[in-house]
Amino acid sequence: MDETKAMLNAILENQQMTNAKLEAMQMDIHHMKGDIVKLQQDMTIVKQDISDIKSGQERQDRILESLALRSLEQEAILREMRRV
Repeated sequence: MDETKAMLNAILENQQMTNAKLEAMQMDIHHMKGDIVKLQQDMTIVKQDISDIKSGQERQDRILESLALRSLEQEAILREMRRV
């Protein structure tokens, strides 16, 4: 009888430890879900920032192209003026 009680107590102890571990894991999962939501929000912001940067870069590329063309035109005019 005492042996059966001891085994039952050991089983109960192990079950309590397992329950505690399970509860800790559930808390970890809950925190991880919160972290994932935050990361998803951050990714949305980063994607928008990248899109804005790309748009700005395209605009800058067009401006540089225009300035390069003007510079070439002005250099041609200066060369012509020097010949005269």
